[in-house]
Amino acid sequence: MKKFRVEVDGEEFIVNIEEIADESGTTVSSAAEKSGQPASTKSKTVSKSTGSTKSKNKKRKESKEELPLDRIASNGDIIAPMPGSILEVDVTKGDSVEKGDLLMVLEAMKMENEITSPKAGTVKEVHVRAGDSVDAEDLLLVLE
Repeated sequence: MKKFRVEVDGEEFIVNIEEIADESGTTVSSAAEKSGQPASTKSKTVSKSTGSTKSKNKKRKESKEELPLDRIASNGDIIAPMPGSILEVDVTKGDSVEKGDLLMVLEAMKMENEITSPKAGTVKEVHVRAGDSVDAEDLLLVLE
């Protein structure tokens, strides 16, 4: 087993890596060295709190995601897509908004998620303010 120090986003992790053999008894790393290919195409992440590993199979989306259309009811309700804290609210009651305008910023898992307007309209009601904690499916604001 080999011990490595890894730095991710400025945080240092100490990881132990064990060399494993495939069914023929050839070690994965030595087979990869002979073929010139990387030993694995899946990336592994180490959870800081538990030390467990999990595979990341999903590709990252390069563009910012807009609020999914299923997050707006036919009556104009905008609901929270995930639990988190409201960092800022950029609209007030009576404001006119266009499709794609920033409504608020929701922090979830140390990521800032922009909640944008899925349609043009007027802000009828604002149900949250900066600093509020919200759960998934909580009503954030209403557009008309």
